[in-house]
Amino acid sequence: MLEHCAAFLCSNRRSITNRARGITFHKFPKDKDVRKKWEVALRREGFHASDTTVLCSNHFKNYDFERTGQIVRLQDGVIPSVFSFPGSPPKNLQLDLMAYKYLRETRHFPLPHPHTIQR
Repeated sequence: MLEHCAAFLCSNRRSITNRARGITFHKFPKDKDVRKKWEVALRREGFHASDTTVLCSNHFKNYDFERTGQIVRLQDGVIPSVFSFPGSPPKNLQLDLMAYKYLRETRHFPLPHPHTIQR
């Protein structure tokens, strides 16, 4: 069975290619309280995880993992980081906007106006 990450807008799936890139997949906790915290962290209205639902390692911070040889495990009690989900604003948003304007206006790349993107 092919497993996809349950995070909104995340297209990672369990594959040899992603494994080679260092992306690991982690099942939702069995403990009901911790599972609920994970579901809330996903910010998906009406979402309920099943026993086979997984999240990829992109939604956790590096220090959330215990790495023992080839085994990668999440530490106990870890909650996914809402700030590392795809679609979150980058940390250097102002710098990215400057680069975008440079490419659009100075280099004349055919890019939509920033207001169009914002809408």
